[in-house]
Amino acid sequence: MRLTYSANGVSGHIDLPVACVEVMTAESLAELAASCHWRDHHPNEMPGLRTQVHLQDMDGHELGMFEVRREMRPIFTASALPGRG
Repeated sequence: MRLTYSANGVSGHIDLPVACVEVMTAESLAELAASCHWRDHHPNEMPGLRTQVHLQDMDGHELGMFEVRREMRPIFTASALPGRG
């Protein structure tokens, strides 16, 4: 399915598998659109603190306007240590 959006006034689209769309909320789609906007249109810039996203069309439906905030959170990755079972 194609999601058509605008982020900070710049149009874009994302092609997503139906299975993905069925489990994502509108807020999750807005976050994905903001991420794609910064990656595709401003690859060498730090994303702004806020991105205004309008989810214009998903399967014939407008999903609304969203303010997506950039928040840095710690990410933890575990690795098993040898000798501990």
